[in-house]
Amino acid sequence: MSDVLSIFLRWYLVIQLMGLVALPLAARVFAPLPDRGYTLSKMLGILLAGVFFWLGVSYGVMSNDLGGAALALLMAAAVSGIVGRAHPAAWFKRPSVPWRTIFLAEALFLVAFAAWSYVRIHDPAANHTEQPMDLMFMNSIYQSPAYPPQDAWLSGYAISYYYLGYWMLVMLGRLAGVTPAVAYNVGQASWFGLLLLGSFGIVQNLLLHDVGRRADRPTLQAGLGGLLAAAAVGVSGNLQTILEWLYAQGAGLEPLLRRLSIYNFPANAAVTHKWYIDSGWWWWRSSRVIEDLDLLGNHIEVIDEFPAFSYVLGDNHPHVLAMPFVLLVIGLALAIFWRTPDRLRVGRSGIGPLSWGGLWLIALAAGALVFLNTWDFPPYWLLIMLAVFVATWRMTAGHLSAASPASSEAKDETPTAAGPGWGRAAAAAALTGAATLAGALLIYLPYFLTAQNQAGGALVNLFHPTRFAQFLVMFGSLLPALFALLALAWRAQPPSLMRLGGVLLPVMGLPALFLIASAWRVTRAWDGVTRLHGLELPAEAGGYLPFIIERWTAQPFTFLLTGLLLSMVISLLWQALDAGRGLDSARVFALLLAGIGLLLVYAPEFIYLRDHFGTRMNTIFKFYYQAWLLLGLSGAYAIARSLLSAPAPEADKAAVTAAGIPPRNAGWLSRAFALLALLLIAAGTLFAPAGAYGKTNGFSADRPTFDATAYVADYSPNQAAGMAWIAANAAPDAIVIQAPGDSYAADTSRVSAATGRPTLLGWAGHESQWRGEAYGQMAQGRGEALELIYRSGSTAEVRALLDQWAIDYVWVGPRERETYSLTPGLEERFAPVLELVFEAGDVQIYRRRG
Repeated sequence: MSDVLSIFLRWYLVIQLMGLVALPLAARVFAPLPDRGYTLSKMLGILLAGVFFWLGVSYGVMSNDLGGAALALLMAAAVSGIVGRAHPAAWFKRPSVPWRTIFLAEALFLVAFAAWSYVRIHDPAANHTEQPMDLMFMNSIYQSPAYPPQDAWLSGYAISYYYLGYWMLVMLGRLAGVTPAVAYNVGQASWFGLLLLGSFGIVQNLLLHDVGRRADRPTLQAGLGGLLAAAAVGVSGNLQTILEWLYAQGAGLEPLLRRLSIYNFPANAAVTHKWYIDSGWWWWRSSRVIEDLDLLGNHIEVIDEFPAFSYVLGDNHPHVLAMPFVLLVIGLALAIFWRTPDRLRVGRSGIGPLSWGGLWLIALAAGALVFLNTWDFPPYWLLIMLAVFVATWRMTAGHLSAASPASSEAKDETPTAAGPGWGRAAAAAALTGAATLAGALLIYLPYFLTAQNQAGGALVNLFHPTRFAQFLVMFGSLLPALFALLALAWRAQPPSLMRLGGVLLPVMGLPALFLIASAWRVTRAWDGVTRLHGLELPAEAGGYLPFIIERWTAQPFTFLLTGLLLSMVISLLWQALDAGRGLDSARVFALLLAGIGLLLVYAPEFIYLRDHFGTRMNTIFKFYYQAWLLLGLSGAYAIARSLLSAPAPEADKAAVTAAGIPPRNAGWLSRAFALLALLLIAAGTLFAPAGAYGKTNGFSADRPTFDATAYVADYSPNQAAGMAWIAANAAPDAIVIQAPGDSYAADTSRVSAATGRPTLLGWAGHESQWRGEAYGQMAQGRGEALELIYRSGSTAEVRALLDQWAIDYVWVGPRERETYSLTPGLEERFAPVLELVFEAGDVQIYRRRG
């Protein structure tokens, strides 16, 4: 345990150093935020150092080692110190950032980091799902002597995936003095802490801004709201958690469960009467509550993960590694949103509320999302533009009203959709979006030059409307919080029914028309019918078009609810803009978050992205994951505002009364929804501790460790010894061949994953996903070459293949013997061309002679 504690402390100190380095820059960038960006400074420091390190290695001016990582950290410190040199003291001036805020933030991060470290040391093995893939990326980056980092499962080619998150974990591991196998787990635990810290910081800032001047103890109220956000986003599960617990306690839920029709539930569940539900993978079902059915009614897998599930599972996938930096971008959008009117810029000095320096930082942070997890970029790029739009609108209103105070016309010249304010705001938002794209392209150009993808456009969702009951299981704990937010906003600035109708018509009407036109074209046009011929209809179906109509008329409710809620959010935002007051309210920003979150759950009802899987699975997965974050943040703000803050000001009450809605009723409605959401989120927080307890078998590991490969020594000591020999003796870019791997099989392609030394062919299915159509050409001849090397009786042929593919080592273990039917006699033929350099039981390693 002393080694575990040492690793934890070293990693903790490195993370703290990252935050300290970024403090001056954060103080300037996040000056409009009440906490001056303190809760986001760690993410900012990691991003700056990570990007500087990556750029330095990419352009050949830094080495991919500890010295390069340290130099990148020094560069980040220099940039932060120079840009923010006049601002560090802003943190320590009361009442701007009370020490209680800093203490609470640091305590939250430390507790979360320590708690999840305890989970990881009892479940460290990277031996299931796609964990070997994550470990392979980290080891490949660690071993790559130069840019681009090599793909250990396809020798001779660079990694073709969003790998910046892995790069940053490896960088932190170098600074903390740990290997990638150790960084895998301790890094994941720290990312959990950053996720909770960032969620806490966003909502705490929203609450401090809105209630700080009216509350008796604003820091306490904002802190409680921030903790609620951390729980809602990172600890709580969906309503499947509650269903699982009730079933495990023996509650009679059969009629309800038949109606919900959750896949494998309760078929694979058990009545255990245990608080942690079960020692099995009961928590897995929470990520599969949405189910699509093919035309014959057969199961189609759909993934609906949320952050707490990802951490219980233990995969270090890009959607997990990107989340703290998504929160950083949300914080940047909030800082833009709260820029003061005297910062309006047009032209040489910047755009809207942003200077050119600010635009470069936005490009660096938002552009990093492309490199971290490309799916995350569009919604937060949109959020940045919306923040610029609102800030510019507000600034324009301030300039117009101040331009001629004696003029009665000037007093009423609030920007409108037809006035100059709208044009300036729209232009500023569009230019910011374009500048962000251009800046991101320039900063991350080396990545874009080597990246490949399998994206293939978009497809219309004709056959799979989301079943409403399953949608409620997924988002049922967050929807009441959204209703509370809508009630708060309606109470403050209620839109007219005509305005709501004017928004509702395009928001719901256009997608509906799109679906109808697409269904008609696909089922009536010749090319459409040709495409549908591969989809078998039930015998009783009267054709494709009647079948589509039947499915949508049976399950329209998710489409209708999400469309209606999105329309309400847009109407409330429009009302706030039109009224020209309260545009700096945290409530308006929360509406922006909620609106984008709703858009992410609404869009897959009628369209999804074409990919390797050919279904909605990945679109739902990536869209819902971000929707959980956005609805969790906005919902936590709404709950805290409804239950903890002081009553609304008299001006807001007057507005409600003028609209004919009694303020007492509107307030009661928001509090009722908030209380319901609070209860459901609190019940859902059972997910993380119960899931972790069950997955670790009650934290019963004999030898707790952070090492993700330690399990190999228990499984096969000979293989562990062989991999240790490779790590100690083979050059970082040496090609070590082994039998091709099978996707999701952790005992295949293990040598390359654990050592970072490339092989000819690893998990072919995953390589195909990452590279799309180009993979066939890249992999051509590799499988045949491996077959011949392991089977051929011709020494000359083996030598020629070793030279052709630049192979340095040949690994012979149980899988190679099984795959290629090797016998000791056959292995002797290697002697003229290969030298035996390692042997332990059933594992031999041969090195090419000469």
